[in-house]
Amino acid sequence: MKIKDAKKYVADKLGIAVSELTDAAVMSDVREDLKIGSVYSTMGSPKGIEAKFNIAKLLDIEINSLNRFKR
Repeated sequence: MKIKDAKKYVADKLGIAVSELTDAAVMSDVREDLKIGSVYSTMGSPKGIEAKFNIAKLLDIEINSLNRFKR
């Protein structure tokens, strides 16, 4: 998938505009609302593998490390 198409796909899945993907304030709220974690996780936010599982489910993609983890 080309980067432009990938950005559109992710933005659509997150329910935001492509331009908002780089807006730290917007993405902070999106990460918290969708429980997909962040680099600076706060108390009660998903971290690590849990965040990856949530991201894979939300974006409907496979992540190799998750497939290995499941095995």
